[in-house]
Amino acid sequence: MPSGLREFFFNSEPQDDITSPADYAYLIMLRHLLSVISSWPLKILDPLDKAALRRRKIWVLIQRSFHMGLAIVVSLGCIMYILLHKKSMTFFELGHLYISQLMSCVVFSRLITLCFSNEYFAVARTFLEKIHLFFYRNRSEYSMKTHKQVHRICHFFTICLTCQMFAGLSLFNLTPMYNNYSAGNYAKEGLKGNDTFEHALYISYPFNASGDLKWYILVNFFHWIISYIWSTWFCMHDCFLSLIVFHVWGHFKIILHNLDTFPRPTTKSSFVLENSNETLYYEMYTPEEQKRVSLLLQQQIEYHREIVDFINKISDVFGPMLFAYYGFHQASGCLLLLECSQMTAVALTRYLPLTIILFQQLIQLSVIFELIGSVSDRLKFAVYGLPWECMDTKNRKTVAFFLMNVQNPIHVKAMGLANVGITSMTTILKTSMTYFTFLKSM
Repeated sequence: MPSGLREFFFNSEPQDDITSPADYAYLIMLRHLLSVISSWPLKILDPLDKAALRRRKIWVLIQRSFHMGLAIVVSLGCIMYILLHKKSMTFFELGHLYISQLMSCVVFSRLITLCFSNEYFAVARTFLEKIHLFFYRNRSEYSMKTHKQVHRICHFFTICLTCQMFAGLSLFNLTPMYNNYSAGNYAKEGLKGNDTFEHALYISYPFNASGDLKWYILVNFFHWIISYIWSTWFCMHDCFLSLIVFHVWGHFKIILHNLDTFPRPTTKSSFVLENSNETLYYEMYTPEEQKRVSLLLQQQIEYHREIVDFINKISDVFGPMLFAYYGFHQASGCLLLLECSQMTAVALTRYLPLTIILFQQLIQLSVIFELIGSVSDRLKFAVYGLPWECMDTKNRKTVAFFLMNVQNPIHVKAMGLANVGITSMTTILKTSMTYFTFLKSM
């Protein structure tokens, strides 16, 4: 492996000569993958360059129309296949088709709510141009430390998720190819008797894709493309959203550190109680220090408000996507478990990796979002731990206002109905197991 490529993938430390977070290795990888599905925020063009703006609009329209048309064709083709063959298929074979159709529904939801949404691209650009810890790294030594920590997490997380995506789609498509090879369907003599080619995806075509080798090769290549695009829609949006959450978590860590290391008064005062020789000491900020304390409090309140506003935008933009995603896991979880319950080598080879990856995606995304709730829940204790007893009345009122704003932990909500986190995840897993047990007993 060339040293440059090795450095690109395995050097997890942020480079000092980087002038934009988009130049980091993990965001370069993500940019190439999201650009395939028209989900990476493009560079802002000069508003006076009307020709470039017109070309950009035409190109974006072509990309979006292609993805929407592809999703419609695949969905309708899958539905047609189910309607035409459901009487001759087993329940397990239908389960495979239902899972494919559910995945198409998730792709539709992300197409409509993200790809065609200007708000999504605005939030993505805000993250890349303002909220990324790259822009906060020089505020303090701890900010730089947190920036490096989050950078390492994001770097390895992106690489791992990308590898999982390619491994999953490869197994999904190579398994039926291997089954065809094992059955001798690729032999020169052709198919034997009533044998047909096994596919990764079953779509109704106007030609014989299951009995003619030439059409099978063409359709198989098409299925690889569909699997790659669908996997990218699933995994890379989750990856991008997870990276945003990691950086939000880093911001809250910085706020907590700033509150825990809040400066105390530099001097102590004392007085002697009347009719007693006992001396009492107390701390109080000087007038100059009160001004500095007021400025520091305002900075932390503004910092907290900026991050909370950004989280609210995330809920507004990604909420419908997360709601559909949770619905998909609720429906597909029991079907995947049912497919694996056949306990045959073919079923386990084909469905077990997909089941593991999808359940891992659900658990992983929920745990990552839970980071925001857990770290933001500590803010109220940190604010109350400020030396408010040493402040004047004005600054005490500011602390009281700050304390009121941090009482409740912050969560990203799926369409404002459910918090995205551990609680929702466990509910989905329990319900999937219940449905699986019910279907298995039928």
